[in-house]
Formats: sequence, structure tokens, C-alpha cells
Amino acid sequence: MNFKIVTNIETDIFYLIINDLVKDKWKIICEYDNEIFDKSIDFDFYKLAKNEKIILFAWDNWFEGEIKAEIEILKELAVQYKFDLKFNEPNFLQDEYIIERMKNLLKFHE
Repeated sequence: MNFKIVTNIETDIFYLIINDLVKDKWKIICEYDNEIFDKSIDFDFYKLAKNEKIILFAWDNWFEGEIKAEIEILKELAVQYKFDLKFNEPNFLQDEYIIERMKNLLKFHE
């Protein structure tokens, strides 16, 4: 699989994408726990899955959103939500063990 990470996704677009994907039957596998006081204020994280496809989302209040997925998915999202594919240095999703490192901060829906 050819995974890439797109960066600098504006906050409103970031959350719109997640909400629309969930409506389109993408399942939230895990997310930054709602019980943590800074969810959606300082940081947020989601892992979504559908038909063996995976998308990771990370957001913070300094650099906004990052999305990690197969390049084809990123291209589709960019067209649909009218954002540029910027592959700058990510702050979170380059860590292939991010879910393991954050497991105590995540709520798992599986």
C-alpha cells in the first residue's frame, strides 16, 4: 500500500471529512478519548476503517490537520473537499507506532 501523509488541513475541513466519512459507513476504530480535557482544543486523533481501507487523522491547534491514507484516497478527498495536497513534514502521523504510544489516551470502538 502506498500511504502518504497530507498536512495543513484546515480545522473545519478536517472535521467535515471525518463526519462525512462516518456517515458513509466508515467505522471509527479509535479516537482521542472524549474524557481528556483538551480533545478538539489542543489535539485530536481518529483511526477510521472501511472495506479493509484505513485512514488516520491527527490534529493540533498549531499545525491543524494531518491525514494518512493511500494516495488514491487522499486525491479523492482533496477533490471533494477542495484542499491542496501538501506533503510537508508531519508532526504526528509519521510515527508508525502512534496508536501504541497513545493507547492510554485513546478510546477503542472495536
